[in-house]
Amino acid sequence: MDKKIIRKNMLEIRNRFSQQQRKQKSAMIWQHFMQTSQYHKADIIFTYVSMNTEVETTPFFEKIWKDGKKIAVPITEKNRQMSFVYLNKLEELTELQWGIPEPNKEKSVLAEPTQKSLFVVPALAVDKMGNRIGYGGGYYDTYFSKYQYGLKMGFIFSAQQLEKIEALVVTDIALDGVVTEKGILLY
Repeated sequence: MDKKIIRKNMLEIRNRFSQQQRKQKSAMIWQHFMQTSQYHKADIIFTYVSMNTEVETTPFFEKIWKDGKKIAVPITEKNRQMSFVYLNKLEELTELQWGIPEPNKEKSVLAEPTQKSLFVVPALAVDKMGNRIGYGGGYYDTYFSKYQYGLKMGFIFSAQQLEKIEALVVTDIALDGVVTEKGILLY
């Protein structure tokens, strides 16, 4: 199946959840994630800032900070590039282009992944081998092609899991695992 069709179908599925269902499922996803040894050993959590109907992230930032971990969030740059910068409090986020909240680039400190870093990766679909379909910009694939460190975990609702994604290209980077409200699958 074509990636555009998969994206459309997965967005439709995700949009069917009520706000309450999304909150409950997101809380279950984070509970599973935060119980892992990988989370307990992590120094930096590289995570997206949720918007629209994605698995929620920002309600869980306070717990991450309370657990003594740093948070890094993406900022978009020219030429479909992305970097991560440290986020010290939610108030540092401002809504930029496309409605995506980002910290002020000029005031931010660049974050580099370490061997103990964990990535919370948004996705529209993930298959049973860790192949991911995102929004089509290639930002995460480009970023991950440059960095070897850090475990990459896709955060999706179980309805977004597919058996196999056929429409892959050589630049698609697979995830190391996926977390849904039903549990965790490591590849």
